[in-house]
Amino acid sequence: MSIFDFLKSFFDTFGNYITVPIIIFVICLFFKAPVKKAFASAVLIGVGLKGMAFITSAFGSVLSELVKQIVDYTGLSLPALDIGWQAVASVAYSTNIGMMFIGVGLIFQIILWLIKWTDIFMPSDLWNNYSIIVWGSMLFQLRNNLILAFALMLFINLVTLLISEVVQKRWSVYYKYPGCAMTAPHHMGDAPMYLGLNIIFSKLGMDKIKVNPDTIRKRIGFLGEPMYIGIIVGLILGVVGNFSNLGTMKAWGQIANVTVTCSAVMAIFPKIAGIFASGFTALTDYSRKTLKKSKYGKNREFIISVNDALGYGEAATLTTGLLVIPFAVLIAFLLPGNVVIPVMVLPSLPYMVEVPVCLSNGNIMKSWVMACIVFIAKILMASYWAGTFTQVAANAGFESAITALAGGTLIIGFIMSNCTAGLITMAFLTMNPIIIGAVVVAYLVLYVLFKKNKASVHEYLENLALGNQDSESTVVS
Repeated sequence: MSIFDFLKSFFDTFGNYITVPIIIFVICLFFKAPVKKAFASAVLIGVGLKGMAFITSAFGSVLSELVKQIVDYTGLSLPALDIGWQAVASVAYSTNIGMMFIGVGLIFQIILWLIKWTDIFMPSDLWNNYSIIVWGSMLFQLRNNLILAFALMLFINLVTLLISEVVQKRWSVYYKYPGCAMTAPHHMGDAPMYLGLNIIFSKLGMDKIKVNPDTIRKRIGFLGEPMYIGIIVGLILGVVGNFSNLGTMKAWGQIANVTVTCSAVMAIFPKIAGIFASGFTALTDYSRKTLKKSKYGKNREFIISVNDALGYGEAATLTTGLLVIPFAVLIAFLLPGNVVIPVMVLPSLPYMVEVPVCLSNGNIMKSWVMACIVFIAKILMASYWAGTFTQVAANAGFESAITALAGGTLIIGFIMSNCTAGLITMAFLTMNPIIIGAVVVAYLVLYVLFKKNKASVHEYLENLALGNQDSESTVVS
């Protein structure tokens, strides 16, 4: 068995729930944490990840049936079916270059941290590298250029880290994970649009419309608690999904099921996320102690990359994501140029709105409007890549893609709706050194500007989030 086959087999067998705890265990030992505490951290993180997977899987199965009904009764019939992130991961790991990047990317990310190019230690969320790998694997199959494919993956990694550093302070403050950063490339690729929209809507006065869990709680009392917000949102979704047959007992049975399920997720998910977060205590403590004595830690903060699942069940996040579902189906039906039927992405929308929710400090109304606008861009990007992705997936032996092509249809995973990575890949596919060089120069200029003004950028985003866009006061972290 080759090293590539072994790595693929390992990831297929153990997945995120084992690889991430192993990585955390090794990192804890590296920072001189006692074996007992390192092991406890790894177990807590593994248990937290598995617990969140249990909840999102059960929740997804309930929502998937509802989504199918919405798609059916709206008569949405388009050639490209969204079949989920699994299709993207399969294509990402279908080539030797994909397997190679696991090792090369890991070393690259460690070096970036050691030379202080970034303060984010990205290897702790190794699994989400598939969201980078897929673009390189796709370019390699289209152009058969190994060097260019690796250059693309490494460059997308650099851009992802830059965007993550811009958003890091606001994300960690809002979700209460100090010293952490969410670096999932498929979310960070949307962040530039959210950053721009957040500034525009703040200037337009949308911050004055305060719709967040705290204000809801103050206005309607106990009904503003996350568990009861879940009931309200679940009821809305259930009715929308059964609008065409509200006169049947079966419809109201499903409405009740969706309602209680939403409420349960709102109530339980934060507790599971708390278990996951507690696993980083030892790593945070010992990394800071060790780094203070090291040349690599002088005058810098150790920021660890964490899984996007940490924010999924937060009240404003889950509420915003679920409320985007009806809009997503409607816009898929109405938007000129769209060829994608969004299905598997819909239960995952709460993951995708973490950036706007944290930037707006939990303002559900503002986050919802921003998410709807960005979803339009994302579904158009997915439509652009649907044909190419299906062909590449079929060439890689992915059965669903082969079947789709034989039937004259297409498939897509919504990871391919990453607008930043999609645009970068378009530039690299030209194989034009001037175009590629211009993209790289643009990144370097933005990188230098951010590094020189990092504290000011973070303070500005904090003030925007708190509704103090003209404030000169010091940001309280």
